Amino acid sequence: MHRTPTRLYAWSLLAGAALATGGYLAAFLANGNGDARFAGSSWTALYTIALFGDVLVILGLPALVHVHGDRSRTLTLIGYVGVMVPMVVLNIGEGSIEAFVKPYFATHGGLLAHDLPGLAAYEAPALLVLLVGMICLAVATFRAGVLPRWVVVLFLVVPVLGAAGLSGGISLLPDYLLFIALSAVGVHTLRTTGEAEPAMTAVRQPASA
Repeated sequence: MHRTPTRLYAWSLLAGAALATGGYLAAFLANGNGDARFAGSSWTALYTIALFGDVLVILGLPALVHVHGDRSRTLTLIGYVGVMVPMVVLNIGEGSIEAFVKPYFATHGGLLAHDLPGLAAYEAPALLVLLVGMICLAVATFRAGVLPRWVVVLFLVVPVLGAAGLSGGISLLPDYLLFIALSAVGVHTLRTTGEAEPAMTAVRQPASA
């Protein structure tokens, strides 16, 4: 990847992880964990901030391909898909229902007793992709050896917690852990691309002279 787009991907990861984490935490802290949160005055606004952060994270995911270079490229690409698909389906898709649809129901007659039957079928493939993709990404990260080992551990823990059926505010714990790991990817990418430019300049100077 070229240096400038790669740095933009890294900044997008960092900004998105910060916005998403802050938005989710603030939404639950301000409005609670129960169903009453959907009728909270700040729920939709704060959750919208989190959704915007999710979009930035998705836009920054190509940094994953850069951080490992040519090492374990196939596993890295599978991991890329394993992060992107759940982000689109669960965070953006289901998250839009949480942010906009349920608040409307909460103030217009009450929430449905049960989620729509098709929603589980919509989510299940994304969870499977998450499981396979994150394991592949963890293996690729371990083989590449360029990121701290705790990032590998987080990549392995995220799908386990994602499939554990957590509820309320704690259900977003795997998201927070993923954002921490992706932030490490962003920081490493900025450091390595920042170091590469002076070296390239030093090589070109004698030729131009």
